[in-house]
Amino acid sequence: MTLKPLYKMKRILVSVGILLSGVVFAGIVSNIIESPAGLHEFLHEHLISSTSRADQRWVGGAFTLPVQDREKLSTIITELEQPNWTPSSDIAVTGQALTVAKEAACLSSAKPCKVAFRLGREFRELHTNKDLRVTNVQEKSLRVTFTSHSELTTLSIDEMAYESRLFRFYQTQNGWTQKASEILETQLMSLGNRNDAFVEKFSTNLVGINYYPASASWKEFWTEFPVEEIKADLETLSDMNVNSVRIFLNHDYFGGGDTQEDANTKLGVFLDLCAAKNIQVLVTLFDLRPDYTLSNLESDVGHIDQVIAPVSDHPAILGIDIKNQADLDFPTWGQGVVEGWLTVLARHIQIHYPNVPITVGWSNPDSALGLKDVVDFVTYHEYGDVEGFADRLDAIKTKSGDKPVMITEIGSTIWNPFRSTQSAEYKQAARLESQLQQSIAADGVFVWTLNDFDHVGSDVVGRRPWRKAQQRHFGLIRADGSARPSQKVLQAHAAYLTLQPNN
Repeated sequence: MTLKPLYKMKRILVSVGILLSGVVFAGIVSNIIESPAGLHEFLHEHLISSTSRADQRWVGGAFTLPVQDREKLSTIITELEQPNWTPSSDIAVTGQALTVAKEAACLSSAKPCKVAFRLGREFRELHTNKDLRVTNVQEKSLRVTFTSHSELTTLSIDEMAYESRLFRFYQTQNGWTQKASEILETQLMSLGNRNDAFVEKFSTNLVGINYYPASASWKEFWTEFPVEEIKADLETLSDMNVNSVRIFLNHDYFGGGDTQEDANTKLGVFLDLCAAKNIQVLVTLFDLRPDYTLSNLESDVGHIDQVIAPVSDHPAILGIDIKNQADLDFPTWGQGVVEGWLTVLARHIQIHYPNVPITVGWSNPDSALGLKDVVDFVTYHEYGDVEGFADRLDAIKTKSGDKPVMITEIGSTIWNPFRSTQSAEYKQAARLESQLQQSIAADGVFVWTLNDFDHVGSDVVGRRPWRKAQQRHFGLIRADGSARPSQKVLQAHAAYLTLQPNN
């Protein structure tokens, strides 16, 4: 019997060890890839929170008070209602993030607690003595009063009112001191009943796609804006009997001072192209911006006006999705703060743009009924097990009352390094077919997504290559432009629904 040299035995043992490690690693990676419940959570986890402060505005003619005194007075007025609160070290936000909303008493109280903050503050110097020792200042603002429940886990808006107040200040050796204040005028904002406002708009069975061009995903959709490619995709969607798309407006691009005009122009062009194909557009705002700082609401309201005002009456507008998957930000910001931010922006749109229905695209069925008494139609995403899909939808429909219910993201990636492309594509098609069959009771369903993407940026999913690969391969259409089996599934479903009355 011939014994193998020792070095060869060691080499075999090392090879076996590497092989076993690879199997374990493959199992872990495969488990991550196969988990449908978390497919889209990674779109948020790498984003970091940011803050900014809206400028205080002094209006009117010539000012008697020096600039530094106006700044001091506006600061005094602004801080009158700011609570003395400092975040704990385990909360990933800055000290400014909740200064307008979190009173110290609310943090420890199990009872409901009323809090007020103000938006759109404007200051006007009404009268100042010649010696600059006495001045009257008028403040105009939108006062939002809400009740905090259960230590700020939920917020309910009690009242929104435009209010004018007068403040009298005296200057002493210790600086400016407020001596008197009074409310001059209060005008409550009234919404009325919107339950029947959009019956005609939602009278059609909606079959939709979450849309980016293959060559320009996320922010590049707008910076590159490949018009000919977009036209070709809309033609494809029209041939598939798809009648709606959901798009995402990158906050930085649509909110940047040097890009706003360009962004608005491109949005108008896209809506015109969709209108020509009778395709309705669900517009999602604040994309890739994980910031719910309540003291920034003034600038956030301004952002909404800048985006929506030019297109609010456009025939292609289906509605506005204020924020994609905002519930994924509950752990960082707190559910109450996120819901309070969403509610104020929703009410602003409903009051100033009454013809535009609004929603919030929740990440899963468990969150679907969040703010159901605020939104005009309920939307959520469904990446869970196919089994139970219809039951989850029925439960949400039952609890949503008369409001339309739409599933605005379904689908699956075909990328898996441990399965053949062909078998992955058939699995994608089978999953989609089952989801669509169980979605008949919904007022609309939107698939993620039409195309495989040429590339996905690190600013979207982080730097991990397998996550980029996952996100690149959700498409109904391959990178070479050919249709996957799932494309035929959606086309057949859309053709079927065109023959059915809206449920």
